[in-house]
Amino acid sequence: MSRLLWISAEVPDRNGQGGQRRQFHQIRELVRLGHEVTVLAPQSSQDDTSIRRIAAVRRPKLEVFGRFVPSIAVRLRSRIATEEWDAIVVSHVESSWLLPAREALRAPVLTDVHNVMSRWHADHGRPAEAEAAFLQERRAIANSTMLTTCSEQERRRLVEAHPDAADKTFAAPLGVDPDEWPAAPYSRERPVVAMFGSWSWTPNARGLHWFATEVWPRVRLRTPDALALVAGSGVEDPSSLPEGMTSVGRVADLAAFAAKATVVAVPVLEGVGAAVKFAESLATGAAVIATPDGANAFEEAPAFVSADPDEWAAWIAERLARRGLEPAPAPARSFALRELTWAAAVAPIDAWLRTLHAEDRAPSPRVSS
Repeated sequence: MSRLLWISAEVPDRNGQGGQRRQFHQIRELVRLGHEVTVLAPQSSQDDTSIRRIAAVRRPKLEVFGRFVPSIAVRLRSRIATEEWDAIVVSHVESSWLLPAREALRAPVLTDVHNVMSRWHADHGRPAEAEAAFLQERRAIANSTMLTTCSEQERRRLVEAHPDAADKTFAAPLGVDPDEWPAAPYSRERPVVAMFGSWSWTPNARGLHWFATEVWPRVRLRTPDALALVAGSGVEDPSSLPEGMTSVGRVADLAAFAAKATVVAVPVLEGVGAAVKFAESLATGAAVIATPDGANAFEEAPAFVSADPDEWAAWIAERLARRGLEPAPAPARSFALRELTWAAAVAPIDAWLRTLHAEDRAPSPRVSS
């Protein structure tokens, strides 16, 4: 199969944030398919233990005494340009600065745009940020053989913003790892709503505040004994959560934690792209409710999607009231474990790599004398 250089400004990490987890699982699936992957990520405090178990890892030091040294980065790019790779994958546009100019490269380049940030900033009234992101996207497009996005919706947005990218863009969606979501003894004894994620990320923090102030009081009016358990780091002030809501921090077994919930909620406000945790929420076995920004990459997913706090409260209260009657696990779990696996998510990337090999094996056309 292919020898891949995987370039990323952040370290792929099974236990990291959403983008790091996505990269880890993509790489793991590519390795399972027989591809040889070398990860290049600048030296930092980020943990590379999990990715070293499945791939070769380079951690070049680009700083001296805490200051970035441009000449070191130039030498790194020159080294990349002279090496033999079947393909180079650049994870996220923000990692493109590590890549040499296209004309200096021997290998085709696949850039994971992931999210169309120019569109996101424009939609939220930030013209300066939108212009800067647009120019960054333009450079990445010019420097790439092919591009991927995290969803079909983001692919359409990329083509709308950059029509010349239409013929070299495909979606490589998010997935779930079935091994991380084993069958559990589902308990519906208590009226529990669960949430999990990194709450320091601004769209998550805004969503949590919205849920705590707009949704949860309405739920408690309907179901006074309801409980909301918030798993994950980054809750700014756990003591400020309203009655019935509790921050439990990081949990050792997320599947076991979620198995106690009737509902898993995904409140994301002004988010972009696709939340890994939405796909994982579907795999929990609970009924799933999400804001449009939380579920925007999964148009056919079996979840209740709304931005109306009254609709959220009514739907949650009904699920809690019927928790002994509704199926456990919820049907969404089988959908996620069947349709949203990382193997399915990586299949488009593998297909592209196979076309490269097919082109290499194709016989040269004969020239008549």
